[in-house]
Amino acid sequence: MLTKTVAPRFGLSVNQDAINSVTRGLVGDTSFAILPEITPRTTFILTLLFQIIPLVKLFCDQSWDTFVGAVALCGYASFLFGWHVHEKAILLVIVPFSLLALKDRRYLGAFRPLAVSGHVSLFPLLFTTAEFPIKTIYTIFWLVLFLLAFDRLAPASMGKRIFLFDRLSLLYITVSIPLIAYTSLFHSIFFGKRYEFLPLMFTSSYSALGVIGSWIGFLVVYFMS
Repeated sequence: MLTKTVAPRFGLSVNQDAINSVTRGLVGDTSFAILPEITPRTTFILTLLFQIIPLVKLFCDQSWDTFVGAVALCGYASFLFGWHVHEKAILLVIVPFSLLALKDRRYLGAFRPLAVSGHVSLFPLLFTTAEFPIKTIYTIFWLVLFLLAFDRLAPASMGKRIFLFDRLSLLYITVSIPLIAYTSLFHSIFFGKRYEFLPLMFTSSYSALGVIGSWIGFLVVYFMS
């Protein structure tokens, strides 16, 4: 059942029943006091526009790599501009992109922030104390294994690489460790029940930067290859 909630002052009102749901997700409409209203038609147009862009190249170059790249970029468009998208929907991008990640180091450079942000963004869904050591140990172990294994397997790129993008990607991955520690452990130690919005805000902002940065980087590689 869809419940409409409207906040007159700050733009967002929370439905308490939705907070107590199993998935911790908010189900309902929101009305913003300052930000412009985004309609389903607007998201449909944006999604269609950014899906057509990679499909144009696919129509001109009908190769396997171009096809997989177009599928990944269409997934990006759906995730970034879709009307309602859950965190797990990032798999629509990660799965096809992983088929190209080891093509060369340019692809790997664009894939890294996507893979890291895709894992970190799921942390708020696993919020109980018992889940903390499991999700933390698994993510750190996967992160180290992923960086070492993929870095060795990815061949050198024949095309031109962007030095700044590579360094920003490395910095982004490095920040994930203190972010995980703060949101999962240190926030509750230092602040307790105060400022409960901060861990989710930091996680959401961090994940958004990773997905958008990866999307831009892959667009550059896709059209320059």
